[in-house]
Amino acid sequence: MNDSFYLLREQNPHGTVLFPFMIHQLETDGSLRERVPCHWHEEIEILMVTRGSAQIAVDERSYRIKEGDIIFIGSNSLHSVKEELGAPFDFWAIDFQQAFLNSFVNDVVQQQYFDSVKNHKVIFREYLSPTEQWERKIQTLLKEIQGVFTQKIKGYELLIKAKLYEIWYLYYAHAEQENREAVEHSYDKVAVAKAVIAYIQEHYNSSISLVELSGAFHVSEGHLCRLFKTVTKMSVIEYINFYRISISAKLLGETRREIGEVAGMVGFNNISYFNKVFRKYMQITPSEFRHNADSR
Repeated sequence: MNDSFYLLREQNPHGTVLFPFMIHQLETDGSLRERVPCHWHEEIEILMVTRGSAQIAVDERSYRIKEGDIIFIGSNSLHSVKEELGAPFDFWAIDFQQAFLNSFVNDVVQQQYFDSVKNHKVIFREYLSPTEQWERKIQTLLKEIQGVFTQKIKGYELLIKAKLYEIWYLYYAHAEQENREAVEHSYDKVAVAKAVIAYIQEHYNSSISLVELSGAFHVSEGHLCRLFKTVTKMSVIEYINFYRISISAKLLGETRREIGEVAGMVGFNNISYFNKVFRKYMQITPSEFRHNADSR
């Protein structure tokens, strides 16, 4: 199973300190409905679908994407991808720090074209289904970047950076002016959802209740549930179970601990319930999962 399944908060490095850019290509696992679990990272990501279709959520927004479509995911945006079982969905994406393109000095280019985006005064269009000329140009530039990165010809870093500037220009030229109140309200909700996710990740192996979360974040249970589902497209309980199962799958594949012990380690006190939830998310039993892992 692809390692991305286990990483609800992205930890994989995207390039190096000297060249903070990376391309990732992913053939998603059709045995899972959650093709890319809810996560975020500091890097900007531009994703292009290469096969099939799926539903992608970016913060509070959701899009149905298909082959050839492009999604721009801003820094620190929560995002996830879901699709029906058995349906194909593949994509590749570029990830880079916005600082990679920043000016060395705080000049007009930095202020107008980069800081304005970072501060959400200018909003790039997230979803492109390339029909207009500028959208098709971005699609072409992304494919060219992929080719240059793969071949790594002399000076490829410079050429990639030049093409990223051109992509940034095209997005900026067709960007929207922000609705400040709406943007701030959206980011407030996302910030709370991220904090709840971090809390769940830290305490997944112990009992977590809605009452506990409500008290920890000083909001009513109802408001917390609505806010969390709006942003993550999962209920709080679904997310807790999903995260626990993702950790248990890693333990089953990488250790020889008994299944009952693994269940307890991730917060399930009832092995029958653990088996039921595991099968819901993984489509097979814990024993079958371990057997398949041992066969790989």
